[in-house]
Amino acid sequence: MKVHISIDMEGIGGIADGADTTVGAPHYEYCRKLMTGECNAAIEGSFEGGATEVLVNDSHGTMLNLLQEELDPRAQVVRGRTKALSMAHGLDAGMDATMFVGYHARAGGGDGVLNHTMRGHDLADVFLNTEPAGELRLNAAVAGAAGVPVVLVTGDDVLCAEAKAVLGDVEAVEVKKAVDKYTAVSVHPSVARQRIREGAARALGRLGDFAPYRVETPTTLRVAWNSTSTAALCANIPGVTRVAPREVAYTSSDVPALYRLLRVFFQLGTAALAANPYTYD
Repeated sequence: MKVHISIDMEGIGGIADGADTTVGAPHYEYCRKLMTGECNAAIEGSFEGGATEVLVNDSHGTMLNLLQEELDPRAQVVRGRTKALSMAHGLDAGMDATMFVGYHARAGGGDGVLNHTMRGHDLADVFLNTEPAGELRLNAAVAGAAGVPVVLVTGDDVLCAEAKAVLGDVEAVEVKKAVDKYTAVSVHPSVARQRIREGAARALGRLGDFAPYRVETPTTLRVAWNSTSTAALCANIPGVTRVAPREVAYTSSDVPALYRLLRVFFQLGTAALAANPYTYD
């Protein structure tokens, strides 16, 4: 049984502020250890649940966060951010299941800790058809296109509720409760790891209960920006329509292609910010 793990950082127990997840910030090195510990718990639980291979995709920020030497040696790890499918790298038909560890709520999705969707500074919202799509839904859609079910999701209580709403009867492991976007009540790291290890083993033990998440196709990807200028720039891509002053949309039956297009939008957004650092719209 081949298991894929996509691990983010904002949903790790003990993490509450953006500085916790930022390279060079005072607590970042400590929080890397927390992230690595929860990753190990998911790996251990996967092998307990019957996995024969585990591929971990470091999915936060620079995607160079996990402490390689401290990881369970039975797993292989993808580090680096130049991946066409980013957080969903490695999700193909060869995988039997995927787990989303340390995930966070979508932008505006309640008071989830560090809630955002991929970008926090210039992106207002993302939709797949009419449904708001955070990182959980977006990555689950890529997995579903490959026929891979999401069997475990870990993070705060808001993220767990989002997972249940999107995926149904998924194993959702809560490691903290959100008080505000920048405040959390977390369990001890040892408790978080035990919950994740047990949840991963339990999920694989009932793998047959999970179905891949599918979005209706053709699928319309709609992106709402904070800046009209960024929307105008993205609308230069052939086939992309500017559906509102700050929104662009594109329709395709190829869900992974929509995901790759979203990453191109982000590159354009970065360029727009660099060219116009003093924006007001």
